[in-house]
Amino acid sequence: MERRYGGCTHLRVGASLHVEPCDDARLRIDRRTAEVKGAGIRQFFRNSRSFVLGAGIGSGMTARAAERAGADFVLALNAGRFRAMGGASPASILPIRNSNEFVASFGRTEILPSTKLPVFFGTCTFDPELDVDRWLDRIIKWGFAGVTNFPSVIHIDDERRSLLEKCGLGYSREIELLVKAAKRGLMTIAYTRSQSEARRMVEAGAEAICINFNLNRAIESGADPSVSLSELAARTSAVARVAQSVNKSTICLLGGGPITKPDELLDICRETGIQGFIGGSSLDRVPLEMSVLEVTSGFKTIHLLREKVDLLERQLQLSGFRHGVIAQSSAMKRILEITRRVAATPRPVLIWGEAGSGKRRIATLVHAFSDRRHAKTALFHCRPGPAMDILGPLFGAERLESGRRQLSLLEASSDGAVVLLHVDQLSRDGQERLADYLETGGFTPLNGVTVMRSNARIIATATVARGAGLETVLCARLLDLFTGLDVQLPSLPDRLEDLPQLVQHFTVEAKGDSSAQTLTIENSAFLALAGHDWPGNLRELRQVVNQLVTLPSSHITGEVLKPLLEPPFGARPAASLSERDWIIEGLKRNRLHRGKTARSLGLSRKTLYNKIKKLRILE
Repeated sequence: MERRYGGCTHLRVGASLHVEPCDDARLRIDRRTAEVKGAGIRQFFRNSRSFVLGAGIGSGMTARAAERAGADFVLALNAGRFRAMGGASPASILPIRNSNEFVASFGRTEILPSTKLPVFFGTCTFDPELDVDRWLDRIIKWGFAGVTNFPSVIHIDDERRSLLEKCGLGYSREIELLVKAAKRGLMTIAYTRSQSEARRMVEAGAEAICINFNLNRAIESGADPSVSLSELAARTSAVARVAQSVNKSTICLLGGGPITKPDELLDICRETGIQGFIGGSSLDRVPLEMSVLEVTSGFKTIHLLREKVDLLERQLQLSGFRHGVIAQSSAMKRILEITRRVAATPRPVLIWGEAGSGKRRIATLVHAFSDRRHAKTALFHCRPGPAMDILGPLFGAERLESGRRQLSLLEASSDGAVVLLHVDQLSRDGQERLADYLETGGFTPLNGVTVMRSNARIIATATVARGAGLETVLCARLLDLFTGLDVQLPSLPDRLEDLPQLVQHFTVEAKGDSSAQTLTIENSAFLALAGHDWPGNLRELRQVVNQLVTLPSSHITGEVLKPLLEPPFGARPAASLSERDWIIEGLKRNRLHRGKTARSLGLSRKTLYNKIKKLRILE
């Protein structure tokens, strides 16, 4: 905004404009008067750290944050206030406010009460109504420690700056301001841009200069690309050399510019040797915008995550897949509740049910719900056989031939849990020894006399034929110890509501890809699944699904499924039939074809092979 009066053109920045005659005499500065009280800023820097940091700010909140972060001084600048209001630093040189009154308003009420650091007042001198002497007296009265020439004509384009210079409102008036401020005992920092400006300031008595080349714009456009970091380093070095050639003790600071990160400043310091940095946008606007951006995005992300979690919870509720267990049916939901209840106690737990009903998964879940979940579990497969081979690893044994004692699994797992699979297959002696341990916490190794102690928690599983009870497989004493601490798993026919989700789960498991195409099961196929007796329970269903996923079509009808369910899978061995005889009977029925035998028994090929080897069936 330009107005012409009596042959002089003025840039209207600040209060209402009237013309004062251009008097060259005003521009003559006596260097000696500046030296009268100019030692203040040098003493301040001498008492500060080797590298000083100033914050050009516009609010009390920023002042408090800068002080807590370790700043050495703050500058109350109109640019800082414009940034806090959502503007940008270049707004500081526009004629949109009475700059000095604007800075006084927030500097006195916000910044001075908010910090104990020295506060410099950013004074605008291209207001023709400004009485410099009177204004400096007011600054001292308010309690400011120093003055700086900001906004400065160094940030105005050459054409408009020349107009201000012609009218006596240019850089000479800024020099006059700082000289008079130093004479009154105020500390001063002089903003300079070029070598000639630095020379004029230092010759006038300025002892600290801030080399500042541009004003940062908003975050969207980033720092001014007209000054690269390499160019900044070169120009800063040149200005500093000129200033220190006039007075080698001149303090040279770098102001803002394209620097927005500490590592950028570190590179400039290494190349230029400057003694401090005054940050504006790099200390308030850029961190504030990034913090608001990140925090706001975080809150927005929480909303999006909540929607995603809600969707996942709905999917989990539909599939019933919780804690690795399909539990859509009321029977399995009740099992989960019981599992949590018994897991919360340090007492032993017994998981029992038909073969293939998922006892091992629930046993693992009991440990996962317990307070020992961070400790590993030890698995022990109980089976018939010689006491030294079966009970020795569990309870330990005194080796008579070597004189050494075999360490027991109970001792090794004292801080964790031992999962005893098929505890019903332990011999009567083994079950009695286990009952002793559960009652007293102590046990005697085989062939030993010393009672050993352990804190290992026992989680046991037992296989019980359909329609039978625990009393058919466990001794009465051991059974009493598990009373109230047992979990009876339902057979698959008792949890048919879980069939769709179980089929989906086993399909994903078989394909090894959670995003793989699921099987399309027609109603006729589901009727066939629901009408099957499932003697092999989940294990048998898994084998059926493993065969379905190998079919060329994923569309499953009752006709497709029927051959996989017939001939019917072999019934589980009765209580009077041992597992070994049961498998031998299956092999005979299928003419020793192991694949057909595995399918008929509801076992995987690998499980069947392991049982044949373990039970020495083919030897």
